[in-house]
Amino acid sequence: MEVLQNFRLIFKSVKKHFHWVEQQTGVNGAQLWALANVVEKPGIKVTELAKVMAIHQSTVSNLVDKLVKQKFLRRERSEDDQRIVCLFPELGGKRLVKSAPKPIQGVLSDALGCLPVSDLVQLNALLTSVVLNMKVRDATGKTTLLSDI
Repeated sequence: MEVLQNFRLIFKSVKKHFHWVEQQTGVNGAQLWALANVVEKPGIKVTELAKVMAIHQSTVSNLVDKLVKQKFLRRERSEDDQRIVCLFPELGGKRLVKSAPKPIQGVLSDALGCLPVSDLVQLNALLTSVVLNMKVRDATGKTTLLSDI
């Protein structure tokens, strides 16, 4: 039962952090994380952002749409290849990231990033075993933002 309680604690904490971020910034946690990645790497391509965030490109496009509407980001098409869209932060976006509650990438990603690689490998093996023992699995969950669960 302790393991189950730890899962509950993790999910509840993640949800609480996302709610707090949105109250403080006016954007949700996933939007803030996307924006922070663009601030860190101006000119990042939409496909690269999806890879960094480990989510589907269409999900990133939806996040970007909202951030562009709020004037935190702007899109620019590559001069060499018009199919490629690069993202750049606007001044308001830079300010938002600078003043945003930390950790920007979320409490779970931050906590996982603090673990040694050997612990992550072990944790991944154990979680894979849990997943394989589940009677119902939705593979789309691998690319779903935690804020959307």
